[in-house]
Amino acid sequence: MWKSTADNWGRGARALHWTMAALIAAQATLGWIADELERTPLRADLMTAHKSLGITLLALLLVRLAWRLVDRRPALPRTVPPWSDRAARAVHALIYVTLLGLMLSGWLAASTTILPWQLWWLLPGPSIAAPDPGLHELAENLHALSLWGLIGLLVLHVGAALKHHFIDRDAVLTRMWRGR
Repeated sequence: MWKSTADNWGRGARALHWTMAALIAAQATLGWIADELERTPLRADLMTAHKSLGITLLALLLVRLAWRLVDRRPALPRTVPPWSDRAARAVHALIYVTLLGLMLSGWLAASTTILPWQLWWLLPGPSIAAPDPGLHELAENLHALSLWGLIGLLVLHVGAALKHHFIDRDAVLTRMWRGR
């Protein structure tokens, strides 16, 4: 079933969740590797992939947010206290906001440099601002700050899922993993 039920996440929500998780891990890896390299054609190719994947992830994030508007959120097990439900909702909201900030600051950083780039080596990279060294530095700093914020939030998110699975022994993790 593509849509979520009262008790379980549907295939649509699970596919978006795990696809984005895998692509974000790939994205962070690409960015860190490219950042460590000297200015070479390999670095330029890795940065093109990083920027292209960032734009793709932004589109996927918008799809995911739209899906959340039309798909129900399964109820948590009755054993989950209200404070924990509120904390989970807050962390999820902060993850979305931080992802959006990360992606937009990356796009702004790519736009404000004088170096041209192409989206997946096919189209000119879409620009949201003119080249500006000061704005570029600000965007890069916001991008790095957003990344560290996302890492912190993901540690909370994954830690909570593992706590539910191994300590509480409820279905919170398994229903996102396999739908039950």
